[in-house]
Amino acid sequence: MDEGVVVRGVSSSSVPTMVQNVQQKVVYPTAPVSSYSSVSGVGGSLGWSSGSDTLSISQQAELSKKALHESVRRLKETHSRTLTSLTKTDETFAESLRKVTFLENDLSAAGEKFIFMQKLRDYVSVICDFLQDKAPFIEELEYQMQKLHKEPSRQWLMELEADSNDELMELEASVKAAMAVFNKGGTNTAMVEAAGTASQAALTASREAKNLPVKLDEFGRDVNLQNRMDMKRRAEARQRIKARSESKRMETDSLIEGESSTDESDGDSSAYESNRDQVLQIAGQIFSDADEEFSQLSSVKEKFEIWKKEYSSSYQDAYMSLSIPAIFSPYVRHELLYDYGLPDDKSKVNPDDADVNLVPDLVEKVAVPILQHELAHCWDMLSTKETKYAVSATNLVFTYVPLSSNAVSELVSVLHDRLSEAISHLMVPTWNTYVLKAVPNAARFAAYRFSTSVRLLRNICLWNNILSISALEKLALDELLSGKILPHLRSNQSNIDDAITRTERVVASISGVWTGPKVTGDRSPRLQPMVDYLIALGRILEKPPSYSGKSGLARRLKKMLVELDEYDHSRQISRTFNLKEAL
Repeated sequence: MDEGVVVRGVSSSSVPTMVQNVQQKVVYPTAPVSSYSSVSGVGGSLGWSSGSDTLSISQQAELSKKALHESVRRLKETHSRTLTSLTKTDETFAESLRKVTFLENDLSAAGEKFIFMQKLRDYVSVICDFLQDKAPFIEELEYQMQKLHKEPSRQWLMELEADSNDELMELEASVKAAMAVFNKGGTNTAMVEAAGTASQAALTASREAKNLPVKLDEFGRDVNLQNRMDMKRRAEARQRIKARSESKRMETDSLIEGESSTDESDGDSSAYESNRDQVLQIAGQIFSDADEEFSQLSSVKEKFEIWKKEYSSSYQDAYMSLSIPAIFSPYVRHELLYDYGLPDDKSKVNPDDADVNLVPDLVEKVAVPILQHELAHCWDMLSTKETKYAVSATNLVFTYVPLSSNAVSELVSVLHDRLSEAISHLMVPTWNTYVLKAVPNAARFAAYRFSTSVRLLRNICLWNNILSISALEKLALDELLSGKILPHLRSNQSNIDDAITRTERVVASISGVWTGPKVTGDRSPRLQPMVDYLIALGRILEKPPSYSGKSGLARRLKKMLVELDEYDHSRQISRTFNLKEAL
């Protein structure tokens, strides 16, 4: 043992003897191992039995060390498990807090939704009653506005047709008288004068025949008074049209004598404007007794959009996409609506969103019937301005409503019927040059009817993106151009200057559809009669006599042939008249 070690209860003098004895033989106590708690614990932990041999101090120390390490290891494991359990407890606690917060928020949102739905229920109830009360007034005003549009237009067209027919009947009698003279003696100057005299006599007789006698009924009323007043009014209107056309012709040298330069219907607009203003004034008062949230479409639209955005499931459950068109329809008659329920970024539109079809539904149910009524009863087909408006409105409808829609089919059918009817009722005279010279007012009337036919042809061509090409060709090229216009042109083709001028107007009216640089592809076979007529004009132009203006007429004729893709005959014109310009 070291010198510094002192064994309790043993004197220092006896230490050497004890060491010697220990070195000779170490005797361990025979007491059970369990009496040594530390060693017993270590031995027990290591699986030693209590009856094992006694251990040395170094062995006991080693066992104690191992026991301590094992205790530390177990303590660490316990500590680790405690930390894990604590972490899980913290996580569970945090999750519980989140759930509590979520439930609190959900409860708050449910409360807000409940309040919102309660207010919305009251709002929907009020607006339904409100619209149920206002809708009949809106429909009545709409009907009155349609009548205002319909009556002046129809009245003017009826008067114009009646007036034109009156004049045509007078002229036909004169033409027959003149033709009878020509058939007897030819077409020399003397016979032209005789034909003029005969036609004037026939015209006078025709007018006198229309002077209805005064005939009284049993109450002393003139039964023919109304007819005489109508005839007088039409005669006065005819004089106004004649004076206006003459004034326009004087202002524009390029106009043919008698041809109308205006494409607008001339009616009494003051009464119409007064009645329209009155209807609009009443319309402005319909919603005046309601708050803005009910009277303004933007406010109504916002209410339902908030519902759809914030509570989409309940919006869908209520089938609001089926009800919204009925709610919005009364407002659409006052305002235009395009973007209800759609996101600001149109690329994010959900194709399954039922409200994507809202605008097409409204257009189909509200706009298409109005447009159809306008086309059927109010549209002046001879007005280019009105026709452009009608085409624009129809194109806008086609943007939202599929072409397969029954409403669109009916709309196109009405359009086609109106155009076909107008062509069938249009009479363009085919009187020859001698009759036009001999019969008073015949040239002016023929020019006016030709001008009307060209204007109608031009307006029909404006529908080229709406009517099918086959329907357009049948109406414009077959029925109108070949059936009405070309016979008129052929009857006066001997007057080459006038014929080329009139033909230029015809070619210009179909430019962009069948002629002109923008048209690609093969020429329509239905234009062949027009080409044949131009070729016939070229042959007439080649005949003597020669005069200084022939080259200019030849250039104009060549240009029309080029626009119709007739290059061979265009080159022939250039060679015949020595024209140096390239095609």
